[in-house]
Amino acid sequence: MIGYVQGKVLFSDGKKALILTNQGIGYDINFGYFLQANSEVGLYTHHHITDNDQSLWGFNNLEDKKMFELLKTVNKVGSSKAYPLITNIGKDMLIEAIQFEQTTVLTKAPGIGKKMAEQIILSLKDKVGQHFGFSSETEAQMSATVDQIEPKTAPIFKDKKLVAEARLALESLGYKDLDLTIQSCIDESVKSSEDLIKRVLKEL
Repeated sequence: MIGYVQGKVLFSDGKKALILTNQGIGYDINFGYFLQANSEVGLYTHHHITDNDQSLWGFNNLEDKKMFELLKTVNKVGSSKAYPLITNIGKDMLIEAIQFEQTTVLTKAPGIGKKMAEQIILSLKDKVGQHFGFSSETEAQMSATVDQIEPKTAPIFKDKKLVAEARLALESLGYKDLDLTIQSCIDESVKSSEDLIKRVLKEL
């Protein structure tokens, strides 16, 4: 099995990359990003083998490869459906979407409909934590943080999941320590995490 390829980029178009190794072997790799011609790169790869075909799928890091292989354990999610989830959404957002059951995030990837998104969430919700180091203790800490963020003066607002989604999304954008800002933006008119994120960004 070929798990890593290092060499010079002969060709790249955002879908495929041809990498020439020092041994004179050129590997044709499915790779969803552009690479500079003649540059030296090293890619983690998943070697997919069937009775009729072989293919290589490339990744910038080992964590993306692990997520891809986890997605492929879901029924009817093959390489061609799992890979766009990685390249279009990204590992971190995928994990959040699965944990918080956000089907609309998963359906942003080509070839993923609502039913398949629901199947991915159902199949992987209990597995992503095991594969990527999350634990019940981590989830408890997240819940405690949400309790601190939620304003005690607004009992009508009880969607803790919405608050957690917004907070995680903002942190993925590089914004930290926003608990007070988030609290100031919460009221009964907030209907989605997107609404809350927009409000917070306006305050920054």
